[in-house]
Amino acid sequence: MNSALSIDWPPALQPGDVLAVVAPASPVAPEPFRAGVRWLQEWGFRVRYGEEIFQERPYEPHADQERSRLLAQLLADPEVKGVLCARGGYGSLKVLEYLDYPALAAHPKRFIGFSDVTTLLCTFYQRLNMVTFHGPTVAHLGEVTPAARASLRAALTAKGPLNRQFTGLTVLCSGQAQGPLVGGNLTTLCHLIGTPFAPQLAGHVLFLEDHNEACYRIDRLLHHLRLSGLLQEVAAVVLGSFTRCGPVEPLLEIFGAVLAPFQIPVLAGLPVGHQPDNHTLPIGAWAVVAASTGSLQIEG
Repeated sequence: MNSALSIDWPPALQPGDVLAVVAPASPVAPEPFRAGVRWLQEWGFRVRYGEEIFQERPYEPHADQERSRLLAQLLADPEVKGVLCARGGYGSLKVLEYLDYPALAAHPKRFIGFSDVTTLLCTFYQRLNMVTFHGPTVAHLGEVTPAARASLRAALTAKGPLNRQFTGLTVLCSGQAQGPLVGGNLTTLCHLIGTPFAPQLAGHVLFLEDHNEACYRIDRLLHHLRLSGLLQEVAAVVLGSFTRCGPVEPLLEIFGAVLAPFQIPVLAGLPVGHQPDNHTLPIGAWAVVAASTGSLQIEG
């Protein structure tokens, strides 16, 4: 049975709707930001943002509280139909404790980002029972492939659950499994371990990606995830890109060594992560992994 039917899919956007941009992580540089905004405007959206998304933030708690206030304000605004993050970077973890989750649940909106924004994507999914979208940020939008750009547009505007299939993936461990899709940046997920916002991965299809981490750090992160107990009941693992993390072969060897004892299907090569071909994935949607065909099917 597809238990994802109980997950709330926020309303789709239409041309003319207001799409707000937030920067819960690092501030964004003007040039790549404007390149991304041009695409959003070409799609017919009215883009709203404040100058704070370009400004450096101090490390004091008041800056984190202000970022959480601005995020909550946009999510509650009835005129705003969707919220897209300006970029990843650093800092999303620090806004989690200041958000009023029951209040946010009353205003479901399509929320998109990746990298450091993984903390918000997974927390919103699990605390609000709401599908969120792991996809390009505004600063990334100008440099992604046409297919990845189309994937984001579909995620913003699809009136019902998305049905997508990724085939030809590399099989590291055989098997077949299904469950709700969850995941994102490996480093960021590990930073949630031991906090009240630690992800609940049991029964889920977990997808992972990362950027600029040496092989030994990837190995350490995976063992951290394993020793935390969060991998014990994961249904399957699908790997996206690991850009600037070293040669692919040693990375796949690391993942195989850590994950093989769990006897779950493990696939690699998903077009997701810090690369131009960064497709949008709905976190919380039902996913089917089949190692026999090297495929990930998202059934909504």
